[in-house]
Amino acid sequence: MTSYLGLYILINVFCVLLVIVCVVHSNLSVGELESQVRFRGLLILLIVFYIADTVWYSMDQGLIPQIHSVSMVLKSIYFVSACCAGYMYFIYATSLLNSKLSKNRTMLCLLAIPIFAHILLCFINIFTNILFHIDADFVYHRDALFWVQYLFMYTYLVFGSLYALYTAFRPENYAERIRYAVIALFPVLPGISGTVQLFFWRIPLNVVAFTFSVMLVYLVELGQQVSQEPLTGLANRREIMRTISKSLSNPESDSLYYLFMFDIDQFKKINDTYGHVEGDEAIITTANALLQATSFLRRNTTVARYGGDEFAIFAKLKNENEVKQLLEMIKHEFDKVNRSNDKGYEINLSIGYILCNGITTIKKMVEDADRELYMSKQNNKNTIPLPLSD
Repeated sequence: MTSYLGLYILINVFCVLLVIVCVVHSNLSVGELESQVRFRGLLILLIVFYIADTVWYSMDQGLIPQIHSVSMVLKSIYFVSACCAGYMYFIYATSLLNSKLSKNRTMLCLLAIPIFAHILLCFINIFTNILFHIDADFVYHRDALFWVQYLFMYTYLVFGSLYALYTAFRPENYAERIRYAVIALFPVLPGISGTVQLFFWRIPLNVVAFTFSVMLVYLVELGQQVSQEPLTGLANRREIMRTISKSLSNPESDSLYYLFMFDIDQFKKINDTYGHVEGDEAIITTANALLQATSFLRRNTTVARYGGDEFAIFAKLKNENEVKQLLEMIKHEFDKVNRSNDKGYEINLSIGYILCNGITTIKKMVEDADRELYMSKQNNKNTIPLPLSD
């Protein structure tokens, strides 16, 4: 038993250290997305979950002094932190997938009600033993409503997973399908291990399963961050340059490659008048509108924040009619944005674009597209959207 206890503790400590490394590394990020902050919250809750499990089991096996009240509290922390981790996974998934739910504070508070109910049940359990109890011989027993604790956690995990899976298979998310599918699969191993651990509760299956799932998601997200601009979640300048280089090193003979450059008209005025926070909101709104406008082209486009208020789209198109269609879609999206905008300003874009076929260097492509953008601003042409009709 002593050797088994040592192995149990060693596994848990190893998992704690792995997750701590992820937390420390993620904390070094600059300009984080909301989803990254929530993912770190998930990691911290899992650390609490692991530590509570380790200390409780050490007490259960007599490695440290057995104090009944402390043991009950530790077991409560174990279950509540697992429930909180499920909740954090759910809101992490919704924020990663740009759901409006993730920005609705009222809904987020309502969704947290099961957590408060769980805490209340744990408090009541001290006096009534409705969830679990530890007898005079320090033996752990499950009671009538024990299953409710798993229900709370699994509800969050299942709904978060289903939402991520639904998003992964939407046509406009083709390019991000693998990433979203990994997020959707996050609860699978913990769900299986949690079910098994109902029958073999002295084996640390949940800790190992959660850690494996966390590391898988973390590695996927780490790879994403290398090519991702943090404020908008779009590709960064490095990534669009890589995409252009890769595409034009082996171009398809029947395809036309276009580089579009945009910037927001009078963006400095938005910053100066409404503040930098509102300026960031304008940047995010622009990014989302460009993504929506290009969704009909699926994986044939890369949308990037090139820098500041400047954006770029690299597109592989079939013909010039698709250029016109893309510009019309962009105009349509920004018409919608401005009609629904009650902030006192409109978001208008100036545009320059070029056909890249036949141009031999990326530097020249960018220079030519930038020149077209500059000329359109000077001549007040190619502005997206056009003035709205009455």
